[in-house]
Amino acid sequence: MALAASGCGAASGAVDIVSFADPRGAACTALVVSRGGAFGGDDEIEGSADCEVPPADREPVPEDRRVLPIDVPALSVDQRGAELVTTTDAHGRACTLVATVLVGGVDETSIDCDYPPEGVQPGSPTQQPPPDPGTRSDWNRVAIATFADTHGRTCTTSTADGGASTEIDITCEYTDREPPERPVETPLPG
Repeated sequence: MALAASGCGAASGAVDIVSFADPRGAACTALVVSRGGAFGGDDEIEGSADCEVPPADREPVPEDRRVLPIDVPALSVDQRGAELVTTTDAHGRACTLVATVLVGGVDETSIDCDYPPEGVQPGSPTQQPPPDPGTRSDWNRVAIATFADTHGRTCTTSTADGGASTEIDITCEYTDREPPERPVETPLPG
């Protein structure tokens, strides 16, 4: 089953991972959430993107669009959740994304992709809930978590649960340092 999109009473749709080259030659990958439109066809209702200039020995893929092959967890009407997904885009970049899930499908997305260093291969595709290393943050405060993804990158998420839906942003990178062995939460000052 593909990750489904949520919408106010609309039929659920899908989440596509779209890789392309921008006009400057950067390798870009976007997540596009779509659902059935009011006038037929699909409306693209949410998206997030990540672009970077490729290494000198690589050319970006001009165009590639495919359904993101992950499952949406079953939720009751008053629940919301999130899924952390690792994959490799059409450019060969290691990608990790977070999808906020409401009843019926995806509400928000955030993606981060990087070319792996020379001699490093991206990790296997995975799907799991984002790490929740502790309960130091209240539900109405932004929580910062740092962890290792399956690509061997150090990732940081910022999660805000206090609004109508959960907002999660993610950033990851390969570093010279070892990624953390287990997730670590950092309370925000103030």
